Amino acid sequence: MKWIVLLLIIAGVAGYFTKPAESVMRESADAVLSDPQNVSQGFESVATTLAGDRAYSNYYVAAKYNVTLDGQPVVTCWGAFTQVQCDRAADARTGG
Repeated sequence: MKWIVLLLIIAGVAGYFTKPAESVMRESADAVLSDPQNVSQGFESVATTLAGDRAYSNYYVAAKYNVTLDGQPVVTCWGAFTQVQCDRAADARTGG
């Protein structure tokens, strides 16, 4: 049991020091926005560039980066251990 606790502590410390910075998260979100899969996503990307909101959340061992437009998420990124994963939110208006 002591080994498990020790490993969790080590993983937490490693996560804290290897959490991606806001600039890395923003770069990854911009990469998703610059690669639209259809016309609707293209318009959404342009609108987000002009009027979108961006928010970086620090969770000590991980980070979250949101790009929203009119309060609706467009891109959400999670990062931990120097890795960043960004996904475009499904468009609830068109069901896709």
